[in-house]
Amino acid sequence: MRQGSLWMRMFPALWMRWAISIAIAVAAVVALIAFVDHNNSNSEANSSPKALVREYRYAQVVIGTEQAPHTAAVARGQSVQRAFVAAVRADMRHRIKTGNVSGQLQKVRCQAAGAQAGRAAYRCAAEAANVNYPYVGVFTRATRHVTYCQRDLPPIPTERIPVSARCTL
Repeated sequence: MRQGSLWMRMFPALWMRWAISIAIAVAAVVALIAFVDHNNSNSEANSSPKALVREYRYAQVVIGTEQAPHTAAVARGQSVQRAFVAAVRADMRHRIKTGNVSGQLQKVRCQAAGAQAGRAAYRCAAEAANVNYPYVGVFTRATRHVTYCQRDLPPIPTERIPVSARCTL
């Protein structure tokens, strides 16, 4: 009479036991992947095309509102760079106060980004709660006003969200 388990009597070779064990493990992983793929509740994939269009239009309105141009006068004797910093700082404080931005304002920095026909472009970055919020703007010499817009970055880098022409050269 042979001793050992039924498993060892049915498959006496070690390589056969290993091969069967690996085949069972692979089948279990494939079954798990198939189950997860079938039961994935990706709401965007299951949404109707009309709902996606409605969400896209809503997002465009929200982004358009966030990126709306704002204007501020540059005081006599004030540098254009300081005027941009003050304007962006005021805008960020308003956004924090109304709950559109969370955290506290940490810093605002602005730098010149070019000039053309009596207008100078600036890029600014405001930081709140370790998140950078980019701004773009233009100083018009004739009116001594700065016009600036918060620039929302697209969720997909290949997309382009246009900023008002009033804020760019």
